[in-house]
Amino acid sequence: MTWYAYLIFPLIGFIGMFCGGFWSVGCGWLIVPTMLIFGFQPLEAVGAALLQMVFSTAPTVLKEMPKTSWNKFSVMRSLALPMAGGVILTAFSGRLINAYLYNKFGSKALLCLFVFVMLFIGLKSLFGKTTQNQNEEPNISKKQSIIALFCGMFVGVISSVLGISGALIFRPIIINGFKIAEKHATPAVRFLLLVATISGSMFYLFSGGNFHTNILFLGALIALGGAFGFPLGVKYGNIVLKNGYVKILQKSFGSIILIIITNAVLNLLDFVTFSRYLMIICAIILFAYINFFTFYTTKHPRK
Repeated sequence: MTWYAYLIFPLIGFIGMFCGGFWSVGCGWLIVPTMLIFGFQPLEAVGAALLQMVFSTAPTVLKEMPKTSWNKFSVMRSLALPMAGGVILTAFSGRLINAYLYNKFGSKALLCLFVFVMLFIGLKSLFGKTTQNQNEEPNISKKQSIIALFCGMFVGVISSVLGISGALIFRPIIINGFKIAEKHATPAVRFLLLVATISGSMFYLFSGGNFHTNILFLGALIALGGAFGFPLGVKYGNIVLKNGYVKILQKSFGSIILIIITNAVLNLLDFVTFSRYLMIICAIILFAYINFFTFYTTKHPRK
């Protein structure tokens, strides 16, 4: 690894996790292409991207947990926990399905499936109904908890088959599907992001029965920036919510989905190298947008 990678990787981690923290999702869409540009293998790139998310998100999630309601029918206990259990149950089965589909249909079939899933998520985020004003936390019924368990199992398979962050799917499920307001949904999404990345990164860290110290080192290196970027992105997201721009925050999540779909389509068309550099350019633009938009909301708050 070249010496300047030691400077670039923490910076990429900071920018990626800053954007991720703003919407409470991961940033593998940026880190993986960047690492591939530097010549790392996909196993190393995906493993390091997942592992750094654990390091970057854990302090924020652990800090939030005592402040979050864990009552019997709360969103965290009756919605997030069943989902987390479902993810853990099925995450590893996705690897077997992935191998089967790859051998039978090839990588482009998986990319097509990826584009379809992300397009569905993007459309739900842009046009799905959301709950904006919900000061009191809703009570989650037993039926909803059971549905949440199966949703978690589904997400565990899909995210491991397609190699995408579970938070990208959990966010629209919780906000658009269960109609949970942003205020109560974001802590749950961040908690699920941590659970999903822990279960996912362990597979890569111990792949083949070996402990991959290179993945641990790379993940820690990227997290040097991500550990600062994620809580700052969370802070900016909270500022936007506080200033009354809930709907715009929810709809703007579609920008990440659009970036990811663009990357997948370019790969389908064999513009692989171009797509990797484009992800870096998109991340810089997104970083600038979040800073500008947050500054704008502080100057023009909505009552």
